[in-house]
Amino acid sequence: MMNKLRRKTSMTFSLFLATIVCGIASCVLISLIIVKYTHRHAYDNSHNRISSYVSALSSAVEFSGYSVAPNDFTRQELDVLADTYNGRVILADSQLGIVYDSFRTRFGTDDNRRYLVISHVPSALSGKSYFDVDESNCTATIIKPVAMRSKEGAAGVFYMTYPIGEELGHYNTLRRLVILVCLCVLIVTLAYAIFRAYFFTQPLREIKDQLAAINSGNRDNRLSVYQNRQVAGITDAVNELLEQTQETDEKRRNFISDVSHELKTPMTSMKVLSDALLQSGQEFSPDVREFLTDINSEIDRENHIISDLLALARLDRRTDVVRFERTHINDLLDVILKRIRPLAESHEVEVVYESYRDVYADVDEAKLLTAITNIVENAILYNRPQGNVFVTLNANMTYFFVTVQDTGYGIPEPHISHIFERFYRVDKDRSRATGGTGLGLAITKEIISAHGGQIKAFSKENEGTTFSIRIPLARQQKGGGNQ
Repeated sequence: MMNKLRRKTSMTFSLFLATIVCGIASCVLISLIIVKYTHRHAYDNSHNRISSYVSALSSAVEFSGYSVAPNDFTRQELDVLADTYNGRVILADSQLGIVYDSFRTRFGTDDNRRYLVISHVPSALSGKSYFDVDESNCTATIIKPVAMRSKEGAAGVFYMTYPIGEELGHYNTLRRLVILVCLCVLIVTLAYAIFRAYFFTQPLREIKDQLAAINSGNRDNRLSVYQNRQVAGITDAVNELLEQTQETDEKRRNFISDVSHELKTPMTSMKVLSDALLQSGQEFSPDVREFLTDINSEIDRENHIISDLLALARLDRRTDVVRFERTHINDLLDVILKRIRPLAESHEVEVVYESYRDVYADVDEAKLLTAITNIVENAILYNRPQGNVFVTLNANMTYFFVTVQDTGYGIPEPHISHIFERFYRVDKDRSRATGGTGLGLAITKEIISAHGGQIKAFSKENEGTTFSIRIPLARQQKGGGNQ
């Protein structure tokens, strides 16, 4: 399962995804750190200023049980503090009795005194400070002990609550700014991820395209991708492998050619001798004559195989020159169909030919005749009785197309990718019965490749097979131009 997933996953997508994930993770982490730090210190300025004031207040106010209200100077300072922060300031004595409230400038006698009974206030008498922010109500609360000069502990409590709308607004503005910056960074990261993924995999795409061109028949070509050291190493390794493969193929082609030539002479001699015996006029027993006839047929079949091998060897070694001439393809197909008509009639197969326009192209007439004949003959031989073969010819501004479709037995899907291999036969018993050697389609593909064309097969078992041939109208040059 994992291997299938890896095969289907594009390297471009993997690099893109990895870059995006790293970018998003970095942006989220940095933004969280900035926002958290800003949130922690958003209210430090006002908190520190008020804490400094309380320290100064401890030195300026004489706390002796707060029997009297703070003096005018202290009261004035507390009023200024409350006005500055637009908040409420309360000063309480050691009994938590309120001696100053910015909302109430003076209280009555002890019987009418008010007390500061609020959470965390009693803790301030033991020296503990308290600071809290209520962002839902946009308020901050400070509770601090007011120390005596000569005694340990707190002689009073300073309590203040004030609005933090301005600080909260600055914090929210900064948070929105951080989010906006993160979005911009993510957009830049996305663009960089696309560029990086495309740029990084570009050499691999070039290697793939060049290998596809080599695989399509340009066996003399070599890779030429050297973007960086690693890619250059891959290119050199593949080129070295191609060189070794070409050398091996050359040895194989030489061997096939030499063996075929060596076999050709004795097979010809055997054919002459068997024909001489059959035509000598001597009286042979029926069994002997049948054996001689079978020997003659087998010699013909072997000669056909040897001829096909020699043809393939010449095509492989480029010693069989392709002679391009301006040819009327419609007439070429007419000749082919006339030649195979007796074969079609003997197999009770009807051949239907349809041409959409007159087509002229630069081709080797003899070789192309052989290639298309192989396809049409196969469509007849592997068809059903009372079946049909449809041959069509069409063209555009660059190519002409020949399609051969039959209503035969079809080719099982596992075999389709191998049918152009040499000596490959889908149904070996049927191929022997029809005289097939497994070389016809290989020769056809080599001829069409020599014309700069392509051939493809489409088939469905028990429904028939379609061969599609595409060949340039003008002769293809190695430089990529036309002649």
